[in-house]
Amino acid sequence: MYPVCVGHEIVGRAVRVGSQVKDIKVGDLVGVGAQSDSCRSRNGPCEDCESNREPYCPHLVTTYNGVYMNGGKSYGGYALYHRSPAHFVIKIPEGLPPQFAAPMLCGGITVYSPLRKYGAGPGKKVGVIGVGGLGHFAVMFARALGADEVVAISRRADKREDALKLGAHRYIATADDKGWEKENFRSLDLIISTISSAKVRAITGF
Repeated sequence: MYPVCVGHEIVGRAVRVGSQVKDIKVGDLVGVGAQSDSCRSRNGPCEDCESNREPYCPHLVTTYNGVYMNGGKSYGGYALYHRSPAHFVIKIPEGLPPQFAAPMLCGGITVYSPLRKYGAGPGKKVGVIGVGGLGHFAVMFARALGADEVVAISRRADKREDALKLGAHRYIATADDKGWEKENFRSLDLIISTISSAKVRAITGF
């Protein structure tokens, strides 16, 4: 669909709602993440869709550069309008500014999902490798979920103050803190890695 400027974290007001939609009405502030549809077993049984694993559906439709089952195209968040099945639309609480809600629909859910799935919460110590956009969310969510300890992990110490402000109990700078491997060996119950570095194997040797 070149040339198109796409966007995949979409927040706006609902201007039209289908007759079978129950929880959303015209005027509501709503959001859509990077996925706006899946087959939902319309062409036969789909194990992924039927087990609430729509992101793994082989026929998923993205909010940008995607093609719906009727042949219509999805042009992303910079289009004048975006249409999506209500199943993939999230109602945004009033009072939450759209610019804060939008990143949660992609980066936010990317880390929230595994944190919830693997039991981040009371009784758990959670490590977050990489204090960038995804890592910021992971630290905040792990703390909000009630983890006993949230440990932010990055190469250098320059992000320590930010990580602690976000809610981390501790911070490890792998390039600056000598002996961090021995001091923290097997000290975490769950580790979220948001980096692509080949050194991640060494970092996860807790």
